[in-house]
Amino acid sequence: MNKFKMVNDQYGHAAGDEVLKRFAAILKKNTRTSDICGRLGGDEFVLVVTHVPVGHITSLVERLGCTFTIEEFTFEGQNVQMTASFGVGGFEAPDRPEFQQLLARADAALYEAKKDGRVQIKSK
Repeated sequence: MNKFKMVNDQYGHAAGDEVLKRFAAILKKNTRTSDICGRLGGDEFVLVVTHVPVGHITSLVERLGCTFTIEEFTFEGQNVQMTASFGVGGFEAPDRPEFQQLLARADAALYEAKKDGRVQIKSK
């Protein structure tokens, strides 16, 4: 998520919790039961999607980002639009990196997406 800290600081942790819950609901609704979703901390989540081409991952995260962007949030009478940036760390056979390597790739890609202006998808 982008600017999640601002929501917590300006509107309080209850507002931040609402954002987290609604983003989690979007993840749950738009992923398969075999996918793994979790929160790493702060505004970072991990989504493990297996047995699909990397291009399908990009389509999935685009859909997640668009769905989250149109979600309506109102805190203290103010309409707040939330957005998300995504970092993708993937591989295709015969490459078989360790999970920590994939997580590091995704984290580096996410950092790049946020640095380059947010509301982006970057892959490594």
